[in-house]
Amino acid sequence: MKVSFLTVVGLISLSVLAMAVADEPRVPDKRDASPLKRGVGLAERHGYGVRHLEDLHVGWYYNWGPKTALKTKAEFVPMAFGKRAIAAPFRGEIVLGFNEPDHPKQANLTVKEALDAWPDVMRQVKSVGSPSVAGNPVTGDWLPMFMNGNPKVDFITIHWYKGANPEKFIEDMKAIIDKYKKPLWVTEFAPQTMADSVKNPKKFTQDEVNRFIAETTRWMEKTPIIKRYAWHDSRSGTSALFDEQGKLTETGKAYSAASSIK
Repeated sequence: MKVSFLTVVGLISLSVLAMAVADEPRVPDKRDASPLKRGVGLAERHGYGVRHLEDLHVGWYYNWGPKTALKTKAEFVPMAFGKRAIAAPFRGEIVLGFNEPDHPKQANLTVKEALDAWPDVMRQVKSVGSPSVAGNPVTGDWLPMFMNGNPKVDFITIHWYKGANPEKFIEDMKAIIDKYKKPLWVTEFAPQTMADSVKNPKKFTQDEVNRFIAETTRWMEKTPIIKRYAWHDSRSGTSALFDEQGKLTETGKAYSAASSIK
């Protein structure tokens, strides 16, 4: 088969162009840094939905329940909130364990009750997160006693509300990692709880919260053993992600922009 001179030149030109395009650095999208790590606890029952997930640019979410009504690209992770939730079928291969079993207004379970019910949680999925306690997961009684029962736990889930000091947050996460030697999901974190935000909405300035978000998320993105994290929307004060119209607050904008590409 004869190949013309012009054809050869054309092929060479295309090859050079392809090499140039391949060598040209791609400008990363802010979501490229963490397709799954950054998430949120989304209160669907209060009307939060797909638009809120998209505004936050998160890769995953949960709603404290076993199922979601949303159709979204973000991954939904079910939760076995308490003993009564175990009967519900879970969607997906991962489940979050009991929600604050050491709190009387949450799952409210003794360690024995939780261990007895645990086989019913883990048999439904491939990967299961520990119960997330309200108390201290290292020096408190509940989680260490639970883990001493040797249940199947693939990762530790953590709640953290101890102010806007990123250094304190990082110090606490390191202590938990050192204690349990397992992957970590920070499923709730913010400077204030919802109740504390109602009482004292101006406890932390916006600058303090923005710095806290930037430094904690940057550290978590760069720490391989921390697999995922999710801000907790206080719905008031400077820990709130959305305002009364459902639009991002300054805190919501800071969390949405959080990225390891810095």
